[in-house]
Amino acid sequence: MGNVSLLFGGVALFLNSLVLLGKVDTKSAGVFSLFTGILQTFIATWLLIGASPEEQFGLASIYLFSFTYLYVGVTFILNLDGRGVGWFSLFVSIAASFYGVMAIADGDSMGALTWFFWSFLWSLFFFGMGLGRPNEAITARVALVLSWLTLIVPAMIGMAGLANGLYEMIWWAASGTAILYFIVSVKRTKQSVEVA
Repeated sequence: MGNVSLLFGGVALFLNSLVLLGKVDTKSAGVFSLFTGILQTFIATWLLIGASPEEQFGLASIYLFSFTYLYVGVTFILNLDGRGVGWFSLFVSIAASFYGVMAIADGDSMGALTWFFWSFLWSLFFFGMGLGRPNEAITARVALVLSWLTLIVPAMIGMAGLANGLYEMIWWAASGTAILYFIVSVKRTKQSVEVA
């Protein structure tokens, strides 16, 4: 069930990145975000029933995503001020960083980088929506890449039972490429702002 949650979270993030790129209508993406948030909340609650305290820590992280999608969905559909989502994203970014540190402590470097990627993305939402600093171009690119790198592809690989050493090597290579892409995108965004 966790992979189903990841998959639909990835699709919602992909659609939301397309909103930032002006390719998808806000209300249309909001409906999908709302459905995804409801699905993820159900899955998280279902998995938490009877889970051990150690399992609860990991499963509770699903709520970081589900409440984000619920909040984004309602905000998009009702055309609300996004500052609330932005400030909520600050909390989620901090929480994601904590999950990343815990993954390092558990020796899960792949999981740690994934959590730090998500923390970075949520911090971009905080700066853009919470603080009102225009960063849609970089946020859209990061969201687009991370929707596939950290959610859709891992969920599909997990559901198909294909996770192995080769997949991990490809994932690390793709992650390195993504980091370089983010750095170049930030530099180009800064240059275009300075020119304008």
